[in-house]
Amino acid sequence: MSLLSSIAALVLAVQATPPPAPPSADKAPSLDQRMMPQLQAAAQAVRAHQPQAAIDALAPVLAAYDADLARETRRIYCGMSVQETLLYLTMAAKDKVAAVAVPPGYCTALYLKGYALVDLGRMAEAKAIYERLLTLAPMYAQYQTEYGQLIRLEKDWPHMLAICTKAGEAAAIADPALKPRQQGAALRCQGYALTELHRYDEAEKRYRDALAINPKDAVAQHELGYIAQQRAKAKPTAS
Repeated sequence: MSLLSSIAALVLAVQATPPPAPPSADKAPSLDQRMMPQLQAAAQAVRAHQPQAAIDALAPVLAAYDADLARETRRIYCGMSVQETLLYLTMAAKDKVAAVAVPPGYCTALYLKGYALVDLGRMAEAKAIYERLLTLAPMYAQYQTEYGQLIRLEKDWPHMLAICTKAGEAAAIADPALKPRQQGAALRCQGYALTELHRYDEAEKRYRDALAINPKDAVAQHELGYIAQQRAKAKPTAS
């Protein structure tokens, strides 16, 4: 899984979902509440490097969400946080379209499936899922960064840089518990694309910014070493 963020980021994203309140005696549990055990099981399967088991566990979950949304005619967003939900509804109002923000379980299920598909090497299917996530949660930085890492496989460095730059902008409004991790991931993603474009000064700044957030960021430290090596190779040798 070296092409994606650490597995810890995945688990953190799942754990960041607000815990479901116990249903009252006269109220049936919500779909998110009913699906939470399966979502947690799928996350554990991914952590255990059992991607097919995760996909199998998610099949009925996604079927339930798809059935629940089948007749929805409004624009659908995933409300990954209160702030994002308000932003999405404001965006829809500006577009003069009706919209609804569903709880985060649906996008979490899609994200887990996409992550598992990458683990299985089924990149085209994973890419389609991440593109769907960018529509459902366009300001959730982690989804953008993961998509940027998939674009990395295509070696489309300008596109990767554009996506990961958007991820950095989205991370600015992330939940405080997730913000440092999402900002660091976006900066590293930008740094990688800039390095491949031979824009070493800009890449170095991104990695140093990542280290300012987390001085123990081993990936940023390694990439700075790589940039130093490339600069040394580019220097003309003395005659």
